[in-house]
Amino acid sequence: MWLLRPPGTGCFDKDQRRAVEVLFDAVLPGGPRRPGAADADAAEYIDRLLAMGPETHPEIPSWRLAYPVLLAALDTAAQRAHGGRGVAELDRAEATALLLDLAAGTLPDWPTTALAQPAAFALLRAHCIEGCFGDPRWGGNREAVIWRWYGYLTPAEPFTRPTTATPFTRPTTATADRPGEDS
Repeated sequence: MWLLRPPGTGCFDKDQRRAVEVLFDAVLPGGPRRPGAADADAAEYIDRLLAMGPETHPEIPSWRLAYPVLLAALDTAAQRAHGGRGVAELDRAEATALLLDLAAGTLPDWPTTALAQPAAFALLRAHCIEGCFGDPRWGGNREAVIWRWYGYLTPAEPFTRPTTATPFTRPTTATADRPGEDS
């Protein structure tokens, strides 16, 4: 069975982490009767994921490079639009407006070293959704809050591949040699 080995620390500094929390709350806001990204601590998911290596996911190194540039560019855009207040200081409505401009690709003076604006929005949105709806062992969906709200919560069970060959059966290999996996 594959065992997740979470990193001891996250990837973001305090200000980056707070900015991600604000942005994720705007992507998937909660309410009195529904949990959102803040309730699920979706920012913890991406903070942990970025601290892992490419053996966990091959795109982690590129995401680790993209996030600081993306967050700095959004902070600059927020400061220009909101009298010097950065992303971490925005309320939900202001963060939502910032993300709408990002998705539309209309933020002025976007750095050439950053992802294209619509791609940057897509990345933030995808990671927020993963952090909200994913397995809590990865750091988000704290205490399975969103699963419980949807009525989806079952304990994990060991998996054993059937021995009957099918057209889609891959050759078996020892899993102990793969990074992040234990047999």
